Amino acid sequence: MLRCFRSTSVGGGVRSISIGGRTTRGGFRQPLGKHPQVKQGIVEGIPRRIPGTTKVTFTNKKGRTFNFAVPVAEITHPQVTLKSAAGSWRSIDTSFCEIGDVEDDMPSPLDEYLREDGSGVERAREIGEKFASFCKEYVLMDTTGMKNTVSLTELNVGPDYEHYDRRLKRKRHWLAIRHRFEDVRNIIWPEAVENGAGGAEEGKNGEPLGGSSLTAEEMLDILLWLDSASTFCVRKVHPSDTAGEDEFLPLDLQREVRVVAFHARRDSNFFSSSTGALERFTSCAALCRNHKVPFSLFFAIQHTGTVADLNSGRFIISNVPPPRTVLAAVRVMSVLNESDSGNVGKTHSFSDESGVVTQHDILQGLSRLINVEAFGEKDALGNVGENELCIIVRFCVAVKEQNANFLKRCAKESKSMDRDEACFYTRFQQVSQAVLSRCKQLLYHPNNPHTQVMSEDGYIPLIELQRHAEGTNKAALIHYNLGIRSAQGLRRVALGAQSSALLAGLVERLGEVNTFLSGNTLVVDLVHHLSHKAAAGKMSLTLKEVNILLPLLARMRRESPRGVLDARFDRLLAIIEGTIGAAMQQNRTLEELVDLVEGLAACGVVPSTLKQVEMVLLRLVTSRQFALGQTKRILEAMLVLSKSGVSQVLLHSAASGVADHIKEMIERCGERANGPRGRDEEAELLVELLTTLGQCGYDALPGLVVLSWEAQLVDGMRLSPEGRCGYGLLLASAAIAMTDKYVSEGLVEESTRLLVDYARATHEKNTRCFARCIFGLTMLRSIKETRHTDVQYGAMKAYISATRLQAGSCGTLRTEELTRLLEGTLEWCAELCLSDTTVVSALEEALRIRLCGAIGRAGSESIPEDIAAAACCLVGLNSASLELRKMAACVLAHAIIHAEEALENLRLGAQRGPHLTQSFEITALTLAEKENYYKNSILVQCAALQNSDMSATVEEIWSQRGGKSAQSSHITI
Repeated sequence: MLRCFRSTSVGGGVRSISIGGRTTRGGFRQPLGKHPQVKQGIVEGIPRRIPGTTKVTFTNKKGRTFNFAVPVAEITHPQVTLKSAAGSWRSIDTSFCEIGDVEDDMPSPLDEYLREDGSGVERAREIGEKFASFCKEYVLMDTTGMKNTVSLTELNVGPDYEHYDRRLKRKRHWLAIRHRFEDVRNIIWPEAVENGAGGAEEGKNGEPLGGSSLTAEEMLDILLWLDSASTFCVRKVHPSDTAGEDEFLPLDLQREVRVVAFHARRDSNFFSSSTGALERFTSCAALCRNHKVPFSLFFAIQHTGTVADLNSGRFIISNVPPPRTVLAAVRVMSVLNESDSGNVGKTHSFSDESGVVTQHDILQGLSRLINVEAFGEKDALGNVGENELCIIVRFCVAVKEQNANFLKRCAKESKSMDRDEACFYTRFQQVSQAVLSRCKQLLYHPNNPHTQVMSEDGYIPLIELQRHAEGTNKAALIHYNLGIRSAQGLRRVALGAQSSALLAGLVERLGEVNTFLSGNTLVVDLVHHLSHKAAAGKMSLTLKEVNILLPLLARMRRESPRGVLDARFDRLLAIIEGTIGAAMQQNRTLEELVDLVEGLAACGVVPSTLKQVEMVLLRLVTSRQFALGQTKRILEAMLVLSKSGVSQVLLHSAASGVADHIKEMIERCGERANGPRGRDEEAELLVELLTTLGQCGYDALPGLVVLSWEAQLVDGMRLSPEGRCGYGLLLASAAIAMTDKYVSEGLVEESTRLLVDYARATHEKNTRCFARCIFGLTMLRSIKETRHTDVQYGAMKAYISATRLQAGSCGTLRTEELTRLLEGTLEWCAELCLSDTTVVSALEEALRIRLCGAIGRAGSESIPEDIAAAACCLVGLNSASLELRKMAACVLAHAIIHAEEALENLRLGAQRGPHLTQSFEITALTLAEKENYYKNSILVQCAALQNSDMSATVEEIWSQRGGKSAQSSHITI
């Protein structure tokens, strides 16, 4: 009865479910322990479209539909299957094979021509055509889906057979090109031999020259396809490859480029023909750039405008034909930008420091490059993409930076310019404005192309009715924006992340009107555009773009009212952190690493990957790969970034490198003793690096200073005034640490001479140098054996009286250094009987600004440690102004209040229980350490107030808090 009742109840609750398209009943219709097999959905890892295949749809008897990706080769070359009548045997025709034998060379159309004998012009021309088509087939090969890296599945189960045959075919194709190149190189590009009697006759009407079977134009065309194939060579070597590693590398075509240049130089119509002159010119310039061949070999020297600078991009500028389109000009500019990067920024220079034109051929060439025919129309840059836009802006920046004085003179003296100068200046201004307009259009109006340019062939009547056809005729349903663009021959262009970063840096360097950061215009909007893309998760950067963005972010941080970057840049900074972490796992140039740490220090951003950066820097500093100047810049940046100070390991490595450099200088000292006596730049760098080590708190610095002083490597009188002052401070600090009396006396004497000579000869305006001079003289004054003469006192009195500092110039000094400088200056003023000096007023004003800023933020933030320590010193400085001391007392009052509140919150947090991820002992030790820190800070600050008799000044602040702070502070004391 019970069993029947249960079956009846279950039967009433049965419902139909669908598994894989079939209707089945619920319940356990299968043995226990087995589950019904449910058809899975589409796995995302399977590619939707596999290259080389086509979709085939199959429907079975039950109505199910299946999609297969069938290789096209199986359809075009079906297998022939033969069966016996009884079905006992079966044979398959395997005559069609896509890849062939791996060991042999791939068959090529050149083989039958190379097997023939003869040396006629027609044979060479046919071989050239077949070889060019063979290279063209390789360049235009479909490489979709071909991976260059080994995936995890390939490590376990072997090669990826999905694209194995296509990759192998590509490798065999490249190896065949390389082997056939060795066979045909002397046929297509025979050795060029100069004749003694003036050379062979020049070619006329494109005929082959003497000793060659092809014309220079035909040689160049074949060489361009070969160079393209060499650019796309395989490069990646697999352990299963039978060929050597050298076979997969690009070809060295330097000889072939020289042969083409030899024949082009003897062809009078090579660069002067009406069709294709600029294309040939640009192609030859790019070949010379890529294969390190002088471009002057393509020209006879007597036909060029100048003989100078034959091996640089200046020769390209002086001989460039006028381009007719923007893209043709962009190709030339890209070659020039690459030439300029290796020529230390002198390719586009045509004027001297006074702005007078000295190279008229360069000026005329640049004017031809940006002519009116290419850039004259209003919408000339309407179809320019982001990469081409970066090339044009970089070209404009190079011209502007290398001829800044000329452009300034043209802006002032527009009427006194000659015709060529006025023409170039007008065209350059027009191109600069057009570039900025295109950048703004891409940034602010990404979906609204203002141009109405049709395609070259012209008339497309569908455009007029396109908008109506979208809504009415479903067969003509085309997306409006994409349809009208493609019909007009326009590209869909949007600013990507990397292009936006490059453009932001270039536009700032271009320095046009209303593009500075303080104006909140184009550069700021480009950075905001990057932050928006970062928030949407649609960007990736490289270290190059990070080094461009960091100075811009630092400048925006300085110009912000609070001195802090806005929260909208948090995602951008997170992406920058990830980029830095990924870049530190690769080999980077030294300059990139130095720019990175300097940019981070300027931004005040401490990334989570700072330890990785520090490890890379430590490895390079230890291996002595950085120069003295680069090591100095790294230490200065790490001093700003590291809150707990620069790593002692990094300091020891840098100091070890300095010691090795000092030994090398000692070895070279004898060779340089009889040389000319001028300014010693190496000694300048050494002094600056030693000063930076002192700022970082390196303990063994006096030993390095004494080592360089005893070897007489640094002659103070051959240094610059700033270097002389810094070296005097180093000697003074080393004299205090020395226990040897004779060494200490020598250091004191040398330091006193340098510092007093510096003070006597300088009307100071540099705050950093003034601080070094005062610090050094104060150290010497603390040594008991030091006695200053009346002449030295007179020099110091005149130096302090004549010094003119501004409160804004004191921003380079830290608060601790500023406080010490004020204290030392007041001591010297008291000793020299000086009163009401402008230096003291400027220093007090700078400190007052910093104290006011700390008090203004005291309601929401705690007082910084450096401000609180400076206030402890200032509150007891009786020679300072009373107003400054009262302000320091107010800072201490707020610091005490914040410390007491933090202490109370700490005790309340301890009562809630230990942290879940920490043991009881660790939690107790952490709480005790924090509690002791707050108690000690309260004790020190209250003692400073009590010793300075400034407690009454802060009673009002404490009374506003209900008297609690006052009572607890007195109890603490």
